[in-house]
Amino acid sequence: MQGIKRVFSLALVSTCIGGQGVAAQPEEPPGSEDPVVEEILVTALKREASVLDTPASVSTLDAGALRDKGIHNVSDIQYLVPSLHYGEFLGRRQVAIRGIGEFAYAPGVMVSVDGVVQAVGSSSQLSQLDLARVEVLRGPQGTLYGRNATGGAINYIAASPSDEFGGYAKAGYAEYGHTTIEGVVSGPIGDRLSVRLAANHLDASEGWIENLVPGEDDLMMGQKSNLRLILAADLADNFDATFTYGASRSEGPWDAWPMIHQHFDLGVASGLPPVNALTAPPSRVLFTEEVRKVHNRGESDSDREYDMYSLTLNWDVAGISVKSITAYQDWADSFLGPADATSIGLFDRLSVAENETFTQEINVSATSGNLDWIVGIYYMDDERSSILFFDFPIPALVPLPVPIQLDFKEPYYNTESRAAFVDGTYAVTDRLRIGAGIRRTVEEKEEGHTITFLAKFPGGPVPFFQRCGPTLFEQAWDEAENTIRASVEYDLADAHMAYASYSEGFKVGGVNASDCGAPWLPETVDAWEIGYKASFFGGSTTLRASAFDYDYSDFQTAQVIGIQGVITNAGDAKIIGLELELSSILTENWSVDAGLTLLDTEYGHFLNTDTLRAGLGLLENKGNPLSYAPDRSFNLGLTYTVPLSAGGSVSVSLDAAHRSRVFYREFNQKKDSTDPYTIVNLNVNWQSPGAAYSARLFVRNATDEAYVTNIQGSNTTYGRQGSWNMPRQVGVEVTRFFGAR
Repeated sequence: MQGIKRVFSLALVSTCIGGQGVAAQPEEPPGSEDPVVEEILVTALKREASVLDTPASVSTLDAGALRDKGIHNVSDIQYLVPSLHYGEFLGRRQVAIRGIGEFAYAPGVMVSVDGVVQAVGSSSQLSQLDLARVEVLRGPQGTLYGRNATGGAINYIAASPSDEFGGYAKAGYAEYGHTTIEGVVSGPIGDRLSVRLAANHLDASEGWIENLVPGEDDLMMGQKSNLRLILAADLADNFDATFTYGASRSEGPWDAWPMIHQHFDLGVASGLPPVNALTAPPSRVLFTEEVRKVHNRGESDSDREYDMYSLTLNWDVAGISVKSITAYQDWADSFLGPADATSIGLFDRLSVAENETFTQEINVSATSGNLDWIVGIYYMDDERSSILFFDFPIPALVPLPVPIQLDFKEPYYNTESRAAFVDGTYAVTDRLRIGAGIRRTVEEKEEGHTITFLAKFPGGPVPFFQRCGPTLFEQAWDEAENTIRASVEYDLADAHMAYASYSEGFKVGGVNASDCGAPWLPETVDAWEIGYKASFFGGSTTLRASAFDYDYSDFQTAQVIGIQGVITNAGDAKIIGLELELSSILTENWSVDAGLTLLDTEYGHFLNTDTLRAGLGLLENKGNPLSYAPDRSFNLGLTYTVPLSAGGSVSVSLDAAHRSRVFYREFNQKKDSTDPYTIVNLNVNWQSPGAAYSARLFVRNATDEAYVTNIQGSNTTYGRQGSWNMPRQVGVEVTRFFGAR
């Protein structure tokens, strides 16, 4: 960590020296035809401001970049934003920023769509549709965003209804039978009402995880559909309302969980017969570690439904803006399939979960003289239920007279959260600004569950053991937390700003229902950051640099014990890092975007048992790197655009992203990590004269790089299982625009 500490110190010194040098340079006004990096306004801090004027690390992608680069989800965004990592676990997102991520129901990165926090990971599929921009905030956001934003936040902002009639229709095809259609219609209905309707559909007819079991379907295929309806009404000159309905549907065998590394080197896994008894006749159980291949015996399917209703009200009176965001979300998820990645199906899994969430935020903001301020209140009522069944259908391999079934039922896990916050920035002089904020969060939670083992006799299943007692195991608890922030900004010169900030964040605690209610504590973080943002060469180049230092207490980490995932506290953790982002229009034809993140992460004193090596007892993990935290992340994008003599234009872009080794478990074992990798994406965009038509030819993962996006280890299977990234995919899409753009 000493190396990063030196970098951190040098960054502070260079920022100060660089600021003095910049201040001495005269600013030449750009010529009328000089290319400039377009100013992007963001609402990351709940107030509209330029990215270069925001005292925080924020990356943005506007509608043009999303369209031209074919950005559909966080998996695509991660190759364009420093320190962002994306993986999946049985259909649920796992997003990490600067090494701080999320798992199950304990997220560390908050995701929102138009100000509505997405309560469940897989619900973010809807966010892929018809966007105006995406904002990625790095660092704790505990004051303005509150709970579960210790790593940062991702804000999706949907395109708004237009004042003139317009829209587009898009169709595409890509390898693995990916057929896509998308359409948008937008325009006014009368003088004060406008509407925007967007929908898309993906039909993936070929799976890209090959199933080696004869007669069984490949995985990672199916259908996905999204719809969003927005009605915007100007009810008065100073009062408007926006109603949004969004829906997403997904079905098919999307949830592959192949073997990444076998456990043959560990001998006999807990509770399972010796490996040689399985691989020798007559059992002939087959495993594979081959890339994007799996032995998956039996049916595998998933069905996910998500609906969201929101109403946003804006009222401006006497220089004060009042905003209300009311939302209701309903999510349902079912999954059926083998859970062991073997050719005979050692055990099968069926899970059904439902989630209903109501949220309400009201904030009031204004500029009073030199003070920009915002105050607000937030309420959330989240109700969740789930059922999980595991079947062990092979008594011939396990010394039991009949097959066994494990039933885990959680009829309720309810959270009621209330918060109030205030935040402001005061301009001390024309160049100097100070900011501060505080948020108070109070939560009440209750949970109940049963864990039952049943013997599956011919006449029906018979319970023979209830792990947490014969009746519903119930518990309730409260949590409360204060989070603050403070910042100082100083304009070194026109378009050159330096800042320093301190912020706090917290991730809520909870109980491990699969472990009879064993609790995990809330996670808290104290974060320091210094940064420098500037525009050079008449606005054609922008630079953003930051150095940061995080101290975590009761750091939360995930484990798999047996066949259940649990969350535990790892004590203290430390993150030190440096980030750079550069955007430049080099000529009328060439532009470049680049980003670099250097991280030095480590656990503090943390004793834990590796379920894959339980015989070693408690292991000391102090000094081991955090999961989802590569030491080096780098992205580079080059775009060449040329106008055509007959009108229109063609642009060619290359985007490359590199990540050093990424660990997914805390024990610093090579088999718990993925090797360094580099992803290259290519896009060729054509726009017709008059911009009525466009076409895009793309190659995702052009070098067919293979890496693991997630790894879990269990002592009841014969291997570490995980997820692979998608292989190379070549495709084309054509868009027809109509009406106003």
